[in-house]
Amino acid sequence: MLAFQNDVVGIFDPTLAVKVDKANTDKHTVPDSLIDFLGLRGSRTPVAWREVRALLSEQGGRLAAPEHMRTLYTRMHAYLSQRCGTVQDLSELSWWTISEPLLPLLIGGMNQRDIDALVGEQKTRYSGIVQQDFSLLRRILNFHLSRKAARTVTRHIKQRSRDKGRTHDDFLQSLLPLAGRIGVDRVAYLVSTVLAGMSGLPGITAASLLYAMHRYPEWRERIQAETTALDLETLYSLPMKDLPCTSRFVKETIRVWPGLFALRRPAWHDIEAEGVTIKKGAAYELSSYYQHHSPEFWDAPDVFDPDRWLPSRRQPNKGAYVPFGFSSRACIGSAVGHAQLILFCALVTRDFDIQVQADPAPWMQLEGFAIPIDFKGVVAPRQVGTPAPRPVPQRDAAPVCPHAAAARMAAAHGDPLTE
Repeated sequence: MLAFQNDVVGIFDPTLAVKVDKANTDKHTVPDSLIDFLGLRGSRTPVAWREVRALLSEQGGRLAAPEHMRTLYTRMHAYLSQRCGTVQDLSELSWWTISEPLLPLLIGGMNQRDIDALVGEQKTRYSGIVQQDFSLLRRILNFHLSRKAARTVTRHIKQRSRDKGRTHDDFLQSLLPLAGRIGVDRVAYLVSTVLAGMSGLPGITAASLLYAMHRYPEWRERIQAETTALDLETLYSLPMKDLPCTSRFVKETIRVWPGLFALRRPAWHDIEAEGVTIKKGAAYELSSYYQHHSPEFWDAPDVFDPDRWLPSRRQPNKGAYVPFGFSSRACIGSAVGHAQLILFCALVTRDFDIQVQADPAPWMQLEGFAIPIDFKGVVAPRQVGTPAPRPVPQRDAAPVCPHAAAARMAAAHGDPLTE
């Protein structure tokens, strides 16, 4: 544990991190809206976040079923197919190949105008998280895009509330029963929170997966052999016993390049855990990067080695591996998220070839999160029997230091993602 400035405590022990975060989250409720502050709603029983998370997690498990993965794969394939033949920023392409096709799982039955409105909200996330564009013009544009998306979400909630005899297979459906308890406006807030989660880490992780395939072509070839050995219908069921290399590759990529290095969270009340005291109004920080790169938990932690996940080599890490966030507030869509990352690996190995440009050489930027830079190339439909392209020589990525995360955490300005 480290004490930073401004009443911020850094929690680096995995067990303690879970306890502190759980103690903080257990009493957390869905926040009030403007209507509540103005006293226009009347008395309402608070809804705990853990109840919301349970509803979303259960629905996420259902949405990871083969029939939904089939349509998700089809949408990702269509997105990539439309961008073949021209030079693309492969980090941006990966981000959007993951993010936009997820929208029908959030709200099904949308027309193109509604989809475009939610894509606008995703653009605000991309500009803030990846591009780090906080100019006045960008903020004004983002405000209007967010308002348009919010109106679209609210309209669908109201339509669903009136049409009670019809159900949909999407995340909104799982939240709809809460509308009578907390109001349409707060359900809209919850849907927007899920949208924010869809529009951040999954796309960043996909970019890292594609970059890792470029840096370690032997693993791309192994993944290609696995995924092409399966027919698509079998692939949609995600038979992990038939995809062991792909599974280890995804795990190791997330370990080496976690989406966010650090999270800063406010203490909603006084917290006491194993002798650690955090007062209400103070804050604490958790670091997946530090945990994923600490020699206390990993052999050769800075080495990219998917085979460390083989059963014969697996070592106890005391909960240091947090691929989808810390347990009390882990990603509610982790079932869909993990399935989509596996399908993304299949998509870019069995269906497409990607030729990465040599100049400038790609490299991995490690500043708060991992994102490949100067990662440009051309995507083309893969011809059956065509070997995967070999990578061109490149400069090494920025060094990965397990102690660098702590320094970055002290300067962090908070979690850029809404969980």
